[in-house]
Amino acid sequence: MPIKLAIFDVDGTLLRGDTACLWIARKINRYERMKELENSSTKQQVADSQREMAGWYTDMSPESLMGDMKDFPWAPGIHEGIKMLQDAGVTVALASIGWDFVLEKIASLFGIEHILASTLDFETLEIGHALDVHKAEYANKLSGELNIPLSQIAGIGDRPNDFYLLESCGLGIYVGPKPPPPDKHFTHLPNADIRDVATAIIG
Repeated sequence: MPIKLAIFDVDGTLLRGDTACLWIARKINRYERMKELENSSTKQQVADSQREMAGWYTDMSPESLMGDMKDFPWAPGIHEGIKMLQDAGVTVALASIGWDFVLEKIASLFGIEHILASTLDFETLEIGHALDVHKAEYANKLSGELNIPLSQIAGIGDRPNDFYLLESCGLGIYVGPKPPPPDKHFTHLPNADIRDVATAIIG
């Protein structure tokens, strides 16, 4: 059955090199500290890191943090690859533990309607945390909302934490540099150009 929905992780998948948070941190002179926070792994560490980051954004706005994105760390072939999918009738969604204002900006650039992200209220600094395990729940949610069976959904990620998403979908594409474990039956496209990912999805 053809794939009808592709759910992409963002950092390391649609972005390469710096994550979105590192890219923002570089602009506000917090890069070295952000590199330390990137090592957060437990649920509590991620939550603590996001609270610290939110404190950096006091008196800022999503617009000032994102700017014109002229040097944003896009993955190779992202613009063409996303268009290939959309032209083939594949709905594209984004799922990340990163900030909603980042994903909303990316989504607006590519005409993407569906996103999962951690939310940040810039007035109260209240955070709604999205975790990697929620990506699989999001796939199930979109499956119901869009009436697309999981067998016709592709999940694309680059880290073991993305396995939750990839295992929940009919097609899992792993773009991390090292092969996934042998019991994970994913398509491995290490550091792939997004056009190659699109070709693997479209068939």
